[in-house]
Amino acid sequence: MTTPATPRAHHVEVARVVPVEASVAFAWVADLRTHPRWMIATRLEGTAGPGPEVGDRYTMASGPGARRDPGAALARLVVIDRMVVEQLERPSTAAARVGRTRLRKLGPVLLGEAGFDVVPMDAGRCRVVWWEEAYLAGPLPRAVTAPLVGIALRGFMRLSLGRLARALDRRR
Repeated sequence: MTTPATPRAHHVEVARVVPVEASVAFAWVADLRTHPRWMIATRLEGTAGPGPEVGDRYTMASGPGARRDPGAALARLVVIDRMVVEQLERPSTAAARVGRTRLRKLGPVLLGEAGFDVVPMDAGRCRVVWWEEAYLAGPLPRAVTAPLVGIALRGFMRLSLGRLARALDRRR
C-alpha cells in the first residue's frame, strides 16, 4: 500500500531582467535586510545579523500597516512572515552559475517555501526570478488557500520586482 504524496503548494513565479551584474542583484534579493527598500509595504521586524547565511531567521511584516506609526489604526493590518534561510548559492557570471536562495516560511500566517534565482546574462544584466509556494496556515486545506494566496502574491511580486529594477538602475 502506498501513501499519497503531500500536495505541493501552488507555484507562483515572476521574473524581471535587471541592469546589473548577477552578484549585485543577488546581494539585494538574498539579504532580507534589503527587502524593505524595494518590496512594497514591507518592514523587517527586529534586528538581523550580518547575513545572509543558511540558518538565519527573519521576521517580515507586509501589508497596508507595515510602514505606519505603530500607534496608527492601520498598523495592525499586516501579515507576519517568519522565515529561515535553507539554501544560499551565490551566482557567477564568469562560470554561468545561477545564484539561488530558498526560504522556508514558518508561519504564523503563511507556510511553504519561497526563493530567488538570479540568472547571469552578461556583465551588466541578469534575470531575477522570484518564486513562492505558499499557503495559509490553519484549518482550511492547502488546495483551497494556495491559489488564493498565489493571486495576492503575484501582484505583490510584480510591483516589488519593478521597484527592485528601478532601485538597481539608479545605483549604476
